[in-house]
Amino acid sequence: MKNIDKQEELQKQVGMYFDQALDPQSKDEFLQKVNSDPQYQQAFQHEQLMRDHIKKMIHRPGDPSQLIQAIKNQIGKEGA
Repeated sequence: MKNIDKQEELQKQVGMYFDQALDPQSKDEFLQKVNSDPQYQQAFQHEQLMRDHIKKMIHRPGDPSQLIQAIKNQIGKEGA
């Protein structure tokens, strides 16, 4: 049971790091653990790969004006 709690805490810290929810001191402590603990390093790398993969799979317009125009076009279609 203790191992599960430790794993959940690790996942929580990794998520908070990538969500930029850690204060500077906690961030530094976390990065030290990542550099010294293989389990932290593995969880960190896995989360980083997953987030990078998700970013690649989501299509985002390159120009914000394209997004604005697409919204205006959609509103125009619904009003017609």
